[in-house]
Amino acid sequence: MTGRHRRTPEPEFPADADHRLRAIAEQRPVVEEGVVLFPGSDRPYLYRTVYEPDGTAKRSLLRIDPGPRAD
Repeated sequence: MTGRHRRTPEPEFPADADHRLRAIAEQRPVVEEGVVLFPGSDRPYLYRTVYEPDGTAKRSLLRIDPGPRAD
């Protein structure tokens, strides 16, 4: 009779691990930019994340003002 063995859980990497590792490996900042709309909000935001070669990341958010509606 064989015993039951629990498999150790796979390590969880942060979603941005590839950007962080690329910045470290290439020894230069890696920039990711885009637009996001948060759940429950009708205002879009611009975001910019800079991954530094030392493993840190700096994120900036800027709310976009769409201006008056053309109804």
